Amino acid sequence: MTSRERMLAVVRGEPVDRLPVEIHFVDESVKAHYAGKFGMTPDELMEFLENDMRYVYTMDEVGCYMQEPDLIKKSVEYGFAVPHPTIPMAYTDGFGITWDAGKTGQRPLSHGHDWDYLKQFHMPDPYKPGMFYDFDKHIEEYRKKDYAYVALQYYGPLEKYENIRGFENAMLDFYEEPELVEELLDKIADYRVALAHRIVEKGVVFGHGGDDYGTQRGPLISLDIFREFIKPRLARIYKVYKDAGLPVLHHSCGDCSEFVDDLIEIGVDCLHPIQASAMDIHALYKRYGDRIVYYGGFDLQSFMIHATPDQVRAMVREAIDTLGRNGRMVCAAINITDEFPLDNFQTLIEAIKEYRYRS
Repeated sequence: MTSRERMLAVVRGEPVDRLPVEIHFVDESVKAHYAGKFGMTPDELMEFLENDMRYVYTMDEVGCYMQEPDLIKKSVEYGFAVPHPTIPMAYTDGFGITWDAGKTGQRPLSHGHDWDYLKQFHMPDPYKPGMFYDFDKHIEEYRKKDYAYVALQYYGPLEKYENIRGFENAMLDFYEEPELVEELLDKIADYRVALAHRIVEKGVVFGHGGDDYGTQRGPLISLDIFREFIKPRLARIYKVYKDAGLPVLHHSCGDCSEFVDDLIEIGVDCLHPIQASAMDIHALYKRYGDRIVYYGGFDLQSFMIHATPDQVRAMVREAIDTLGRNGRMVCAAINITDEFPLDNFQTLIEAIKEYRYRS
């Protein structure tokens, strides 16, 4: 099977030759770190890992590609970002969010805009030339090799709102300024819907979205807040992909188990990354069975830093035996950092390659 065929079969609940794989690094600098350890280029490392999914960036989401000099240069050239006048290696995107390109990870430096500013605020132009520069750069190769691929759309309605308003403001706004919240969320959703139509026209294999609803200890927001403010907007965005016959992959960090029924209701097919340090994978499977594709399920935080290789191998086997028992799993190790001992990283890869046949 090709990667695209394998990924789509898992979504449909059809037999596969092996469970699909995706090894995903927190950013390009970390990917380069491990490639160097293996004596490979980043592209060679991706081939070695046998990843079935590939990502392309839309150029409006500057925060997603801060460690890629070529894309940062192009984002400035096309007008998607402006270098900060006083902070080195910092760029402000079209949403008014300033990002730090000098450190690993996606770090917004701005602390949010006040309502006086936002009264005059307009979303960027979803039809801006250059939006699909990265897509056009890679798409011929991805289609030739028949990968599954998505246009990354992290920072969904909730996270985009948080980044524009600032996190603390955003959490209070739901209670203090609900009408203003709805107005700004509608602007965000309108923008995302328009861009989703363009993404569909480009011929992606999956629809993609992301919004972090969980923390390590439980939900970030209440289910009532989610249902009133976020879910209707997210449903509008995902309807574009579903109407085009595409499966939807949704990212949410932390313990987001409380929201899964609602996400399934609005068309989510795959839940990513199944953060095992925050959710009990056995309880999750017992509750949802084969109603959703489990995109992840490995414990990759402090466990991977302190575990022995034997413990890493056992963790991988347990996750695949639990979540992959009906073939509704992608063996995805998401947001790998450069803090892992090399022996543990190698064991993770070897164990995934071995146990991915245990569907």
